[in-house]
Amino acid sequence: MIRFIFFDLGNVLVRFSTSRLARQGAELTGRSTEDVLRVVYGGIHREIESGQTTDEEFYEHFCLELGCRPDPEAVAWAMNDIFEENEGIFPILRHLAELDVPRGILSNTGSGHWNHCCTFFPYILESFPTNHLLSYEVGARKPDCAIYRAALSMAESHIPDITPQEVFFVDDLKKNVDAAREFGFDAVQYVSDEQLREDLRFLPERKAPQSNCKIHNG
Repeated sequence: MIRFIFFDLGNVLVRFSTSRLARQGAELTGRSTEDVLRVVYGGIHREIESGQTTDEEFYEHFCLELGCRPDPEAVAWAMNDIFEENEGIFPILRHLAELDVPRGILSNTGSGHWNHCCTFFPYILESFPTNHLLSYEVGARKPDCAIYRAALSMAESHIPDITPQEVFFVDDLKKNVDAAREFGFDAVQYVSDEQLREDLRFLPERKAPQSNCKIHNG
């Protein structure tokens, strides 16, 4: 029996584009998209997501590596404005809310991406008002088992007797799903909305509203 559900953020609740980040970074700095990707994803992004590097430290790294010094706010916007709504998942989130299923977000993310998504995609906090398990706050990233242990503790704070097998996790990356399963979670890889609805078939169907009209015979 599933008693708590965690969703990944990027490419599950919202879609993101690294090519968009590279293009925006290149337009801002005059450097190549390859150089921008090298600087952003050469390792420092893992430090940001694990809370080891601040936004200010990333900016200094970005400027040093690319040999320029654009406006800090412009850099932040180029790095964060890479997300789009995933409209296909809306009905699933509404269904979970209507059923009041205990749920949360389990994401590898930094403060910049998280704050941007919460600001520009209000359905995230509407669908998940609490239970945000974010790597930069925990100090661990998927697929490290430490973050799944923290997720289980969060679920236990709501359902004290819950077991790992009663936690369901949705992520777009197979390595994160495999690690969650190894920890004991029931986990699936997000491929499509149709597939996810099938994976969530254990949820009860919504009950049709009952009419207050009386049927009169005769």
